[in-house]
Amino acid sequence: MEDLLTLISQVDGDVRGQTFVCEDLSSVELGHVEFEDCVFESCAFSGMVAERISFDRCTFDSCDFSNARMPKSYWRDCTVRASRLVGCDLHQSYFVRDSFSECACSYANFTEGKLEQVSFVGCDLRETSLAQLKLKRFRMEACDLTRAELFGSRLRGVDLSTCNIQGIRVSNTFFELRDARIGLDQAPDLVSLLGVKLI
Repeated sequence: MEDLLTLISQVDGDVRGQTFVCEDLSSVELGHVEFEDCVFESCAFSGMVAERISFDRCTFDSCDFSNARMPKSYWRDCTVRASRLVGCDLHQSYFVRDSFSECACSYANFTEGKLEQVSFVGCDLRETSLAQLKLKRFRMEACDLTRAELFGSRLRGVDLSTCNIQGIRVSNTFFELRDARIGLDQAPDLVSLLGVKLI
C-alpha cells in the first residue's frame, strides 16, 4: 500500500502505464486521482473513499471494491473481470465503453449514473440500485437482477431475455420496461409485478 500511495504522491495523482498486483488500498481516503493505461490484479479497494477518481483504459482482474465509496467517478474503456463491487457506492458516476464480466455487484449503488456502450455479462446484480440511469447502447447478458431497483431507468432496446428479473423494482407505470426485450419464460415475473397470479 505504501508503494502505491507513495507513487500517487510522487506523480501528483496522475498514474500512467503501471501494473499493480495484490496492492491494498482498503479503507484509504484518496483525493482526486487519475489512473490511465493501468492494470490491477487481485488488488483490494474495499472501504476506500475516493470522490471523482478516474480510470481510463484500465483493466481489473479479481479486484475487491466491496463497500468502497467512489461517487462521481469516471470510467472509460475499462475492463473489469471477476471482481467484487458488493455494496460499492458509484452514484452519479460516468461509464463509457466499459465491460463488467462475472462480477459480484449486489447492493452496489449506480444511481443517477451515465452509462454509454457499457456491458454487464454474467454479473450478480441482486438488489443493486440501477435507478435514474441515463443509458445509451447498454447491454446485459446472463445477469441476476433479482430485486434490483430500476426506478426511472429507461431500458428501451435492452435485451433482458437471458437475465433473472424476478422481483425487479420499477415504477407503477412500468415505463422503465417499455420496449425492453424479454423471453416468454420471463412473463410470469412481470405478471407478478401487477399483482396478478397465473393459474
